[in-house]
Amino acid sequence: MTQITDVTHHTVYKDPEGKHCTNQVVIKQLQDGQVMAVFSEERFPFHHDTGQTVLMRSFDGGITWDLSTRQVVVPWSETTGNWDCGLYEMPDGTLIVNFTLCAFFKRGIRPEQPSWSSEPYTEEWGDWTWAYRLRRWIGTYVVKSKDRGKTWSPMIPVNVVPLTHAGTRLGCWGLPNGSLLMGVYGRIRGYEEEGEHESTRSALIRSDDGGDNWEYYSTIAYDPASIIDFEEPALLQLRDGRLICFLRTHVNPSGDAKNLAYVISEDEGFSWTLPKWTNIWGYPAELIPLQDGRYLMVYGYRRPPYGVRGVISEDGMTWDVKNEFVIREGGVPGRHEADQPASTMMDPASGRMKAGRVDWNNPGLYQHIGYPSVVQLKDGTVLVAYHEWSDDPIPIQYIRCTRFRLVD
Repeated sequence: MTQITDVTHHTVYKDPEGKHCTNQVVIKQLQDGQVMAVFSEERFPFHHDTGQTVLMRSFDGGITWDLSTRQVVVPWSETTGNWDCGLYEMPDGTLIVNFTLCAFFKRGIRPEQPSWSSEPYTEEWGDWTWAYRLRRWIGTYVVKSKDRGKTWSPMIPVNVVPLTHAGTRLGCWGLPNGSLLMGVYGRIRGYEEEGEHESTRSALIRSDDGGDNWEYYSTIAYDPASIIDFEEPALLQLRDGRLICFLRTHVNPSGDAKNLAYVISEDEGFSWTLPKWTNIWGYPAELIPLQDGRYLMVYGYRRPPYGVRGVISEDGMTWDVKNEFVIREGGVPGRHEADQPASTMMDPASGRMKAGRVDWNNPGLYQHIGYPSVVQLKDGTVLVAYHEWSDDPIPIQYIRCTRFRLVD
């Protein structure tokens, strides 16, 4: 059974002033050897999906991260924000960052009544009480850089029609013929992330001109009975050319998370098998081929003892929880000394984490950990980046990474 050795943990970025959560990181080792990370920086000290995309670099394989390289790739504004970024390096060195854009945060019509709640509110951004009612996903976009990330193009829209919206989880995938594939998830009839009598489907969006234009290419997985949500697709191309895609799943109406599912394509993503369950619980995932010919999948683990886990497959097709190993354990704070407001689209009157009520089995909003991204460095070391909550009196999300080697 595969084990890991030489394990070390490192901080990628934590807001020194405690004003902004950082989360949902994607890492890549570029052709010149540096490791690049892109992640979401929230405009609030809790998860809100209204932030900006930030880039940082490591020149020693993820051991240290140069703060002087911190760069805002896609900034927030008073009326827009972005999250769920991904990163891809094309063979010619062009970098592509994809992300989801949202807008309509604050009220444009003067309210006739007092707010139902007094939050989110900060000195920096004022009263955003109405954000949960007015925020909408307005599209998936990419930006490109031809100078190693020093400058970036204007936003390029990604055409996801017939979906009304599409969220991203990871970066693009490049096919041998130069085409780009982007895994997304969304809905045809609704804009919300759940409800509306339609389950979430996963799909492939494709570009044949280097990311300037995009088109819906195929449906990866969808349940027409609207019982199972298939979300946050993670693609892997096997050495024989087949594609396998792992999917986060939830069942409706409860929304309970179930095991990872997978589908297979033998025609570069044009058609897919019906989904099959694995015996692996956790989400979401990312997969890579290893230098020794095997394959590695990493995923978040949002139940005790929490953290990030991995599993090895010999052939990329057979995955078994008996081959699972722990990369990082914990990440849910053991205490907090102030009320934590609701996050994302949640009604501010609900979802509150009261001071002193963190419970290991029911951490509430603090369960939002993981979202791991993985690379194998040129020297064989595996590097996994993820987010977790700090153990400060007022916990905050921040980006960490773990280095290790695989041994049998």
